[in-house]
Formats: sequence, C-alpha cells, structure tokens
Amino acid sequence: MSVVDVILYLGAFDKAPTGAKMTTSEIGLFFLMALACILWAIVSYSMGYKEGHKEGYQRGRAVTRHISQKAAIK
Repeated sequence: MSVVDVILYLGAFDKAPTGAKMTTSEIGLFFLMALACILWAIVSYSMGYKEGHKEGYQRGRAVTRHISQKAAIK
C-alpha cells in the first residue's frame, strides 16, 4: 500500500494529489476561513492587551494607595 493509497483511504483527498485543484467555492471558503482566523486573532489580542493593561493599572493604583497610607501613619 503506497502513501497515496493511504491518503485516499483516509479521505484526505477526493482525487489523486497531483490532479487535485480547488474549485471556486473551495477557494472562497478558504479565504473566508483565513479572514475569520485573522479577525479572531486581532480580537483575541486586543482583548488580552486590554485586560493586561487594566490589571497593571489597578496594581499600580493599589501600590500607590499602600504607599500613601504608610506615609499617613508615620
């Protein structure tokens, strides 16, 4: 059993790999999926950046509050 037979048996290709060409609908689906993936990455990054920035800001405020309370006690 050759590699091509195994690939065809597993259903990875509908045709032989050398003659397989993407149809217009497959190309459109590929670009749609690529666009969705890029948008997902941008949104995920921006949400993570926003959360990290907010956490750092809150930590900085807490440190400032702690230092000012120490100074007021003395």
